[in-house]
Amino acid sequence: MNLAPATALQASPRPGRRLWSELRLVERLLEEHRAATVARFGAAALDVIDLPSVAPAGELDPAQIRASGAMLWARELEEAGLPGFVDALADGVLEGKVLLPITSAADRLMLYRRARTHRFSADERRALYQRLFGEEFESSWKRLLSALDAIARAGQNENLAAPTARAVVAARDTALLLSSRSSGIATFAARSIANQIREALAVLRHPELVQALGGGSVVTLLRIHAPTILGRPLDPETHLDRASAALRLTNWLAAAAPAIEAGSAHLPPPDALDAAELWLATGDRS
Repeated sequence: MNLAPATALQASPRPGRRLWSELRLVERLLEEHRAATVARFGAAALDVIDLPSVAPAGELDPAQIRASGAMLWARELEEAGLPGFVDALADGVLEGKVLLPITSAADRLMLYRRARTHRFSADERRALYQRLFGEEFESSWKRLLSALDAIARAGQNENLAAPTARAVVAARDTALLLSSRSSGIATFAARSIANQIREALAVLRHPELVQALGGGSVVTLLRIHAPTILGRPLDPETHLDRASAALRLTNWLAAAAPAIEAGSAHLPPPDALDAAELWLATGDRS
């Protein structure tokens, strides 16, 4: 398989820059969760993979919500093609199925591939996402998006008391699921997956590899070469938008957790409404 240079499509570099910024934010959120874990269980907790929740059962914990938000972000990156595209590219180059004029980039790919035994496989990652964000979560998440959408679309003179109440109820249900499901191996996995995404991005931005693939942004390379490398097309822009929206919404839920618990939550802020509209603009209005 000889990949011809990609010349027709050129994606905006903005999604790529946003991706790196969000990756740094995710890494910081996971470190904050790590600090919260040490504060509750002591330094010995750092050597334990399957820890209980930081928060007592039935309570909302901002650190746990943000950690789950990091995993939701990673799930959408998985659908956008990361790190799976780079995994498949490394396999193809090693097995001689993908022919590229590269030397130092090939060395980088092989180093990346050799580390696979220390990472979660694609099947393991997808199983984790399914466990965390199964039907119950999806149902709650869609109710939250719908409630926020109703507020965002309300007229200037409309009474927002009823839609705000619905949004607060949906926010509590969603936040509780996020808070309760990020315990155990989930946050350990989130740190591992975030690190793998960082390594995959570094490989995909190697100048020699970019040139061999015809140039362009990360988004361009994923979109153009996915049918050849993965055997299926990708829609990276859609899932990168959802990843951004997921981070913004879960950050709002974490920040609002004390008010939600106390029953004193107010109208969701504009950023939460904008994030809901960003997600829904990708076509997920079912």
